[in-house]
Amino acid sequence: MKTFKFIPVLLFIATFSLMSCNRDDEPANNNFRSAKDDATAENMFDDVLKQASDGMLLAEDSTAGNKDMYSPLAGGCATVSIAPFDLTTFPKTITIDFGSTNCLGNDGRNRRGVIQVVTTGWYRDSATSITVTPQNYFVDDNQVQGSKTITNLGHNAAGNLHYGIEVSGSVTTTEGIITWTSDRDREWIEGESTVFNPWDDVYLITGTASGTNVQGEAFTVTILAPLRIQFGCRWIEAGSLKIVSNGTEIVVDYGSGACDATATVTINGNTYTISMM
Repeated sequence: MKTFKFIPVLLFIATFSLMSCNRDDEPANNNFRSAKDDATAENMFDDVLKQASDGMLLAEDSTAGNKDMYSPLAGGCATVSIAPFDLTTFPKTITIDFGSTNCLGNDGRNRRGVIQVVTTGWYRDSATSITVTPQNYFVDDNQVQGSKTITNLGHNAAGNLHYGIEVSGSVTTTEGIITWTSDRDREWIEGESTVFNPWDDVYLITGTASGTNVQGEAFTVTILAPLRIQFGCRWIEAGSLKIVSNGTEIVVDYGSGACDATATVTINGNTYTISMM
C-alpha cells in the first residue's frame, strides 16, 4: 500500500494529486483529471450553498427584528437584503452582495459578485423550495454559473430533517470550463435542535453527480456509502464514492467515522493510502 497527499475541498469530495515515485505501477496523473475537476465543482457549489444558507438565516433573524438586514456576511465581505421585508410573505428574494472586487472572507477565500436566493419559505420549514442563482459570482477567481435548488423534504423515517439538492451549472477556471450536475440528499442527523450552535451539526450525504472535465471528458460520481460531514471537522469522516471517467474507475474510501486525515483510493485493482492536508 502506498501513501500520497490528498488536498481536501469544503464538504463532499476531495481533489488529490499523486506524488510521483517513478514506478510502473503508479497510476497516471491524467486518470485523476475528472476527480480533480469534480472536486473543484463540488467545492464551488458547496460554497454557494453555504453562503445562501447563512444569508437565509440572517434574513430570517433580520425580519424577526433580531439583526439588521444589512449585517455583514462572511467576515464583512457581503451585505444581505430581503424583499418583501417581513416574516410571512412568500416567495421572498434574498440578495447576498459581495461587491465587484475580491474580498477576503474570514474563511480565507476571495469572493465577488452576487448570490440571489428565491425561497417559498424559511430554511427549516417543510416543503420549502429554495432556488439559488449566482450572478457574476467568483470564488478565488473561479466563476460559478448555473442554479442550485434545495427542497426541504421534512423529516424522514429516522426522524431527521433532510433536503433534496439539485445542481446544474459550470465552473470556469484558469484551466478551462467544468460542467457539473448533481442530485443529492442531505440528511441532518445531529444538531438540528441546537439552532444557535452549528458546531454540533452532522450530515449524511447520498446521491450522484456527473459532468465533463476541462478536457471535455465525461465522468460520473456515485456515493457508495453515505458521506458523513461534521461542521467542526475539516475532513469527510466516513463513507465512500466511485468516480468513473474514460474507462477508469476510482473508489475513494474515507473510513468509518474518525475525524482524521486518512483515506484510501483504489484504482485498477491497486489501493493507495492518502493523507488529506
